[in-house]
Amino acid sequence: MKKTMCILKGLAVAIILVAFCGCGAKSASEVGTLIDALDNSAWEASKWISVVDAPIISDYNIERAADGANWFVSIVKNEQRVTSAKWMTTGLGVFQLWLNGQPVRKEVLKPGFTNPFKTKISFTYDITDAFCCNAGAENVLSAQVTPGWWGDRIVTPGGNKGMYGTKCAFRGVLELTFADGSKKLYGTDLENWKAGIAGPVKHAAIFDGEEYDAREKMGYEVADKLSTPEQNKEFHGEILPSEGAEIYLRHDLELKPVQAYVWKDVEGAKDGEAGKVVIDREYKAGEQIVLAAGENLVIDFGQNCAGVPSFVFKAAEGTTLTCLPGELLNDGNGARSRGMDGPEGSVHRENLRMAESGMILTYTFGAGEKYVSYHPRTTFFGYRFVSITATDEVTIKAVESIPVTSIASNLESGKITTGDESVNKLISNTYWGQLSNYLSVPTDCPQRNERLGWTADTQVFTETGT
Repeated sequence: MKKTMCILKGLAVAIILVAFCGCGAKSASEVGTLIDALDNSAWEASKWISVVDAPIISDYNIERAADGANWFVSIVKNEQRVTSAKWMTTGLGVFQLWLNGQPVRKEVLKPGFTNPFKTKISFTYDITDAFCCNAGAENVLSAQVTPGWWGDRIVTPGGNKGMYGTKCAFRGVLELTFADGSKKLYGTDLENWKAGIAGPVKHAAIFDGEEYDAREKMGYEVADKLSTPEQNKEFHGEILPSEGAEIYLRHDLELKPVQAYVWKDVEGAKDGEAGKVVIDREYKAGEQIVLAAGENLVIDFGQNCAGVPSFVFKAAEGTTLTCLPGELLNDGNGARSRGMDGPEGSVHRENLRMAESGMILTYTFGAGEKYVSYHPRTTFFGYRFVSITATDEVTIKAVESIPVTSIASNLESGKITTGDESVNKLISNTYWGQLSNYLSVPTDCPQRNERLGWTADTQVFTETGT
């Protein structure tokens, strides 16, 4: 029998428990398989749970969602040897799942965009292959939930007092099948789960972006510091199983920089015109980039898309990198009469309609001298360019733009190429337009504070899209 060592974190004390599992373990990027939902009656074994002291937005004219990521952690001890483990899950807010510290599956921005009070989508996973199955073995189930699709501005109309969704919440049911053929349900409850604001994600929302502090441990690593959750009674709608339009990162379509340059000075500024950036140095494709404090790095990925920047980089502990996405560069010597918001050659942000408070990505480096990989998983942007600054020197080994879409690679049945490059470009524009605007629901304007479903646009595009 193949034995796999699982490292488990205790809830009450900070200990490491080593257990031998009777089931195999997949790699961190392959844990779990998306399957059909459990019987709907299984939900009766669970409750919506929230963090008792979670921050709440209660003002009018709100600009940003509540800070912090909500974590939920539980340990399940096998009463017998397990032959099957299935986990049915959903959330009020964008949720991510972990089993024994390994992320579950590739779907992102779950549960997707639905009417916040009428419908929530559930995701059910067969996690047997990564489950510690022996009798007496323990497994750590954990979830992170951030305000997206629930407690942020994308679903909350202007002038509302507070967000539509007050607190993030998580709900799940684990179904274990034992060696004797019996089954048992383990649902989210107030007795066997812990909850708290924790982890490296310090702020996240669909419009706002993501603030990530790598000095913080993941929620399942500090489970002993979490507390008893409370029952959340905000949602009274239906929970329906996912049946398509899940959201994925299309790593196979990653966009690499076509241009990258650093500037810190401006020339030619005058009344009504911000001037033009003075480029200090340019970087070739694939070349390592070193950015010092006070400098501005501009990267052009060659075309617009709905996606997220992905970095392989390093810096001293505590250094913060800020990444601002945008659709275009300022031009015309930065003339305000042309609607420009900065010097020519800098990234234009004013058209996003919340440039100062939203569409912002920050990353604070943790300890260590090695390169680390990072991309946000709680938000998305619509952009071609990014403007990057840092509080101290940062070395960027690689940077790419990963498309985020519900057009999964296995949905594509073919490609069209003609002998006319202008026609090919039109086809490419149409293809990328569909990738960027089909994200959970047919979406209009994925770049600014809109990103809403527009059936009229879809009606026009349907024949072309199919």
